[in-house]
Amino acid sequence: MPVLVEPRLARVARLQTGDPLRVSGPGEPGGCPAVVAGVFDPLADPARLAADRPRVLLHLPHLAGLTGRRDEVDRFSVRLRADGSDTDVAAKLGAILPGAQALPTATVSERSSTTFAVVSRFHRAIALITIGAGGVFLACIMTLKVQERRSHVAALRLIGVSRRTLLGWVIAEAAVVAVLGGVLGLGVGAIATAIINAYYRGVYETTLAFAMVTPETIWLAIALAVVLGLAAGVIAAFHLLSRDALEEVER
Repeated sequence: MPVLVEPRLARVARLQTGDPLRVSGPGEPGGCPAVVAGVFDPLADPARLAADRPRVLLHLPHLAGLTGRRDEVDRFSVRLRADGSDTDVAAKLGAILPGAQALPTATVSERSSTTFAVVSRFHRAIALITIGAGGVFLACIMTLKVQERRSHVAALRLIGVSRRTLLGWVIAEAAVVAVLGGVLGLGVGAIATAIINAYYRGVYETTLAFAMVTPETIWLAIALAVVLGLAAGVIAAFHLLSRDALEEVER
C-alpha cells in the first residue's frame, strides 16, 4: 500500500521514499504493510498551524479499509468546469445524496476562517494605532525642529528675508522630513516583517505569511506622515513668524 508522508514526519521518523512501514486504524488494529511512495508538501493552511499530528495520505480504498467505513465519506470537493453552475450542482448532489449539504468554496472558506478574520481585524487595529502614534511622534519632532530655528529665522527676518519666503522654506523642510520619516518607518516595518516571517515559517514549517506590509498600509503611513508633518510645520512656522524678531535674537 503506497502512502505519502509530510516533510515533518519524514524528518522526525527518518523516512525516505521506498521505506516500509505499518499503518493501522480502527478497522485494522494490527496494521497493514505500506511503503513510502514520496513526501508531499502540504498547502499552507492557518487552521493546521497548531496541529501536532502529521498527515499521511492514502488512496481512498485503503483509507476506507483502515477506518472500517466503506462507501462513506464526511466531505469531498468537486471542481466545476468553466461553464458549470454551483447552484445546479448543489441541487443535483442534494437529490442524489439526501441530507448532504453542498456549499461553494467561498462559503466554506469564510466559515472556517472566522477566527482568523477576527485576528486580522485586531492586527489591523494595532497597525492603525501604531501608525497614528508614529505620526503624532513625527509631528512633535517637526514642531521641536522648527522651534530650534527661532534665532536663525529671526536673524533672516532682520536682514530682510520675507515671511513668505521663510514660511515656504519651513514648509518645504517639513515636507522632506515627513516623507523621509514615513519611508524610514516603512523600511523598519519591512525589515521586522521579514524577520517575523522567517522565524515563524521555520518554527511551523509553512509558507504562510505571518506579517505583511500591504499597499494600504504604505499609502496610509505616507499620507499620515506627510499630513501630520506638514500640519505641525505650518502651525509651528506661523507661531514662530508671529513673534518679534528682535526679542527672538536677544534670547
